[in-house]
Amino acid sequence: MKLHLVYGPDSPASLSPYRLLDAQGQEVAWANEFLDAQRARGPPLSSLRAYAYDLLHFARWAQGAPRRQAARPLTELQLSALIDYVRWQRDQNPPSAPQTICHRLSVLRCLYRFHYGREIPAAPAARLVPRRRAAPSARAAPDEPPRGSR
Repeated sequence: MKLHLVYGPDSPASLSPYRLLDAQGQEVAWANEFLDAQRARGPPLSSLRAYAYDLLHFARWAQGAPRRQAARPLTELQLSALIDYVRWQRDQNPPSAPQTICHRLSVLRCLYRFHYGREIPAAPAARLVPRRRAAPSARAAPDEPPRGSR
């Protein structure tokens, strides 16, 4: 499904003029409800445009591969998906700027809080923390007795 962003300058002042649409021209509700709520806060149109493009970028990434966690419903979003999203952005040529990545993540966290009233849940620890190598064995200095022998 191809997603795109449209600008409607004649939209009511209470609604975002930026709308995320699918290939059939239908509104993407989760994104547009958030954009409308942001419009009610009164930010400049340039901020709404940035939010809209951040949501479009994430939505396109999420549909890019069926195995991606983010391709699941927004209710199932976990931090592990955001980590995959960050890695993907860093692996692009050219990579996204760190400030751009941080802004996108900030918008996604606000989106999730808007819809669910809580933070994005953490992923299982094994997914976030790389496996640590076994620590090298502690060797005593030649003039010290081995540990535990005192």
